[in-house]
Amino acid sequence: MTALVAGTSLLATGQAALAHPHVWIDASAEFVFENDRITGIRVHWLFDDLFSMTLIDEFDHNHDTRFFGDENTNLRDNAFAALAEVSWLTHLRRNEELLAFAGATDFKADVTDDRRVTYDFTLTLDQPLDPKKDKISLSVYDAEYYIDVAFTQVDPVLFVGTKNLSCHFEMSEDEKNRIYFDLVAPVRADLVCAGKVADGGSSGGLAPGDFVRVE
Repeated sequence: MTALVAGTSLLATGQAALAHPHVWIDASAEFVFENDRITGIRVHWLFDDLFSMTLIDEFDHNHDTRFFGDENTNLRDNAFAALAEVSWLTHLRRNEELLAFAGATDFKADVTDDRRVTYDFTLTLDQPLDPKKDKISLSVYDAEYYIDVAFTQVDPVLFVGTKNLSCHFEMSEDEKNRIYFDLVAPVRADLVCAGKVADGGSSGGLAPGDFVRVE
């Protein structure tokens, strides 16, 4: 079961292709900016309680309901690393072109008070992206639909490091990139970034329901 989701060795099997979701992930993303260019995405996952139990049973060797030291390393190497094959279920597009991530760093697994497993990790880019010049969008999904990945209702997309930009996102169904035999349209977040207004008196084009954090 663990290899089925946290790895990917069985994601492409015929059985998985015909299955409805068996694992659920609530996902949020934070775009990391340097010099007003996107250099990476920090990702947070929250697993459903049943699959969380599977991960805890397999990797929490000292039964303290946490993943410290070798436990975190073991989980990363044996359950997380293979997700590179499916872009860590995180799909970034520039002008509708799907981009590859350079890699995943800073992986940390933890367990919430209600015994749900979380993953935190950073996806890095080969080249910084300019959200003023190009159309940038982000989706989270498993194309085989064995895993149901969905943006969180609160703070699904945040921004950090935007010094001279004001950014927000717009959510919509991605009809151009449907998955699971064309039956499912994943939700996408389209970024909208512009130079900050000099007098600071504007909301920067934010719409109700948009979430922005600037540091």
